[in-house]
Amino acid sequence: MTFTPGVGPDGTAPPNSSGIHVIIVGLGVAGLTAAIECYRKGHRVTPFRKIPEGDGITIGANGSRVTAKWGDGAVHERMLPFRFLIEKIKVIEYTGYDLGEFELRGYNRGDGYTLNRGTFVTVMYEHARELGIDIRLNSPVTDYWETDYEGGVVVHGERFAADCVLCAEGVHSKGREKITGEQLVSWETGWSAFRGCLSTDAVAADPATRWALDNAEKYDQTVGWVSDDIHFALWRGRKGKELFWYCTHENEYAAEKGWDGSTDVVENVLDTIKDWPVRPQLEPLIRKGKGGWYVDQKLVTREPMQTRLSPRRRMMVIGDASHAALPSSGQGASQAIEDGAVLAIALELSGKQDVPLALSVGMAIRHARASVIQRGAPLVLKSMMKTTCRDLRKDLSGVTPPHPSWIFDHDCQEYTYREFAKAANSILTGQPYQPTNVPADGVYRLEYNSRTVNGQP
Repeated sequence: MTFTPGVGPDGTAPPNSSGIHVIIVGLGVAGLTAAIECYRKGHRVTPFRKIPEGDGITIGANGSRVTAKWGDGAVHERMLPFRFLIEKIKVIEYTGYDLGEFELRGYNRGDGYTLNRGTFVTVMYEHARELGIDIRLNSPVTDYWETDYEGGVVVHGERFAADCVLCAEGVHSKGREKITGEQLVSWETGWSAFRGCLSTDAVAADPATRWALDNAEKYDQTVGWVSDDIHFALWRGRKGKELFWYCTHENEYAAEKGWDGSTDVVENVLDTIKDWPVRPQLEPLIRKGKGGWYVDQKLVTREPMQTRLSPRRRMMVIGDASHAALPSSGQGASQAIEDGAVLAIALELSGKQDVPLALSVGMAIRHARASVIQRGAPLVLKSMMKTTCRDLRKDLSGVTPPHPSWIFDHDCQEYTYREFAKAANSILTGQPYQPTNVPADGVYRLEYNSRTVNGQP
């Protein structure tokens, strides 16, 4: 079977030219990417807004490769003032011994972004509005439905219909089970993460914490203090305008995600590092929480879903609602971006006459890739947390985030245009599709072989 060639990875189609109408539920990274990319490929989009939450976010080269095209580069330029320009991460032993530094590959200048999650989503949202996308505000989706010919949602008791529905509600999605019939299988990793967003004014005013802003006007910085089972990192960005800390530790407390301003989190993190000689240096900083913004969250991993599609293939779950991974993957946002970009192209190439095929191809291209990354995240976390200080005095690779070439150097848009016909024909003939955007054996390994922005290893 032959398919239309489409406009290509860098091309855009006239607005509403495909005749395909897409409903998107949830406007975090996955939902906004899907909305913008569907618009770029000529589809009509009706998103229902959901307010995002979060702190820092990293966008790998495989994700920024998509967003850099938006607005002929205007969105990329809008992101630049908000990036954390961190090229290297400094590592210090809990005793105060300087272990050295390593290069942050895949997210640094020219490759990707490290910035505030809210800022990133806001810039995406503003671009979607500039495109004229019909965003429905204050529109909670209470139900999902489909027929052989359309998919839809219920909002305030009213039924809305489209050619398909993309559910991007996030990890706590209520639509996931309604669409796929699956319940998430999850388990605790044995680790939790404390997080705190700092008041830079308070840090600057206190002589005991002012050191955290030394040379802030000259460069952004990340410093990590490590013991054999605890990691504490301080991130400083935008010339000292943003500061937050992150502490990974073994589960000891009743960790529960929340922003209630509880001082228990502060006391718990201080108790966690009570034996560290550097605690007197870090304690005043830890207490400088911005508006009581503290979190202690158990790090939970999830088994990949068996399907992301509804029975009639008119609805699909994407982003964290579909394949939430541990922060150690460094790929949550980038994989959400890939979801949106791939599906927009699949819909373009299938045409309005076969939307179910488009969603099936989208799953064929994305499922194995997202699943391997999802399963690999606990391996990364365990590798980092089980590296001893004795090992780090010899080599910092144990705490260096892996940057596999098959992840960071991947161009999901070029791949989808190239592979669509092969994947579609596999589905139509009932033959298994073998994706080449993952390792051949489907196993995640700790690899450090991605290229830099100029294509050099």
